[in-house]
Amino acid sequence: MSVSKPYTPVCITLSDWKQMSPKAQQAVIESTKNTASKAGFNRQKNESIEWASWSWNPVTGCLHNCQYCYANDIANRFYPQKFEPALIPERLSAPYNVNVPATAKKSIGLKNVFTVSMGDLFGKWVPTEWINAVLETIVENPQWNFLMLTKNPLRLREFTFPDNAWVGTTVDKQQRVKQAEDIFSQIQAGVKFISCEPLWERLTFTKLHLFDWVIIGGASRSTQSKKFQPPREWVTHLENQAYKAGCKVYEKANLLKRIKEYPGNPE
Repeated sequence: MSVSKPYTPVCITLSDWKQMSPKAQQAVIESTKNTASKAGFNRQKNESIEWASWSWNPVTGCLHNCQYCYANDIANRFYPQKFEPALIPERLSAPYNVNVPATAKKSIGLKNVFTVSMGDLFGKWVPTEWINAVLETIVENPQWNFLMLTKNPLRLREFTFPDNAWVGTTVDKQQRVKQAEDIFSQIQAGVKFISCEPLWERLTFTKLHLFDWVIIGGASRSTQSKKFQPPREWVTHLENQAYKAGCKVYEKANLLKRIKEYPGNPE
């Protein structure tokens, strides 16, 4: 008796893409508009991301080489292409194939899709054609909210975002603060947010009102780095700024355990 192998969608790595002619590249992008694919989203049940019940990865891989990256560990275990940047064209049809649950009216996380959670869509190495294909799909599926997070906010200025795009950048050190504030003063999106995960330093902003939402977290253990939990004072300092600016705040589960203060016992 023969055993069928699990279906693996076509994957075009960045090195493959660079070897293709412009005509062949365009054919790949055009083919996604007429696909009979049954691709869908991945259901997320992580307690640290209740704000997005789904993930969608038409583009994967990253070249930032962050030592604490969980996605790198996962990709190296399960992806044939490992963590090399890649386009999976078939997955571009996923938003068309999945219906928003009726219960999303009471829980917005059920209509929120973490987009390219296994990479950085706006990395400087990502072909513009890949980004445009993803953004076109987002525009054509206003029933969903698509959350995109990048460590390269400079590139956000190259694109226009619809109201159902939640656009964010990582701000883990003070040196990233000014750039984030400068860039986000120049872009429009349905929701603009920052992810201070891991919070490597005590951060002070001057224009936090530009953002709608602040995510704060530590660093979970990876194959290349140890677990890290920022001092509670850093978290409190940032949260006080966020509330004064009118931002929503989300604490990740990898922060310090709950405060247990009482007289005579330090934090």
